[in-house]
Amino acid sequence: MSDLTATTQLLNAELPDERWNDDRYLTWLYEENPWGPAYQENADEDGVRMAHYALIPQEYRDANGVVPGVFSLNAVTRSGTQRKGYFVTLARELYKRSGEDGREVAIGVPNEKSVGAGVKHLGLRLLGPMAVHLSVASGTGAGVETIPVTEEFLSSRRFEELTADLDEYPTTHLTNRWTTDALRWRLRRPLASYSVHVGPEVFAVSCRTVQKGVPAAVILKMLPRAGRRGPLSSRQIVAAACRHHHTPVALHAGYNEHVSFRGMRPPRRIQPAPLFILVWALRDGVDQDAITLSTYEFLDVDAF
Repeated sequence: MSDLTATTQLLNAELPDERWNDDRYLTWLYEENPWGPAYQENADEDGVRMAHYALIPQEYRDANGVVPGVFSLNAVTRSGTQRKGYFVTLARELYKRSGEDGREVAIGVPNEKSVGAGVKHLGLRLLGPMAVHLSVASGTGAGVETIPVTEEFLSSRRFEELTADLDEYPTTHLTNRWTTDALRWRLRRPLASYSVHVGPEVFAVSCRTVQKGVPAAVILKMLPRAGRRGPLSSRQIVAAACRHHHTPVALHAGYNEHVSFRGMRPPRRIQPAPLFILVWALRDGVDQDAITLSTYEFLDVDAF
């Protein structure tokens, strides 16, 4: 049994999802990331995987330049072993290794149930929930080109041209670096179906979801084109996404320094499960209390 297969089986046992039907998803996530392979720690007993935790490299930038970081995910322990302290042990080793490798900042987006362990036992800093907003399409989608994401598109010169300047907009605090290679990798996520929407000022990524029977276009990411600074409107992007996905509304979570998403908080009954943002420093000299995110949306995490 391969190491990824053992981890996939553990994840499928504890967090059932179609992603864990085979190890294709973890191969993409852990081994094909252009920023580098995942940092992984496991705990096995008698040949059975009992716990797993991973950090995937990401590059952020702020007003001072590039900040090497990681995104925390897939922290899982087998049922009945939670009191053995696997999570804290694996976490401390991962944070040590990634920090020694030059990574400075970590970001995690757990559900509400998992927030307490990170804050209480590891001293992570809670920034709060990723706020969710819902918007009814009010524009026409005029001037926005919509392109379904296919392997042919991702490998094309057109994709390279459209994404070449998306890492050039100014930022005050931390934001993810969505270079052409990083975006191409992210949009190759197995079992996902994405579309991009290209307006005169904004490049956006969307998908479709159904929450409690209500279909919605999910606005996963909005990136200013050609180094533009906001405030930029998402009105036509939202309209184009709703029209393309045949939905009455669009859903957005998080915040964006330069592109505004105007909407209301949806009723609790149709909201996705709430996610909370945790941040922490991996190296001495990095002020954990000063870590601030300027832009953080669904494409920056693994929710869709």
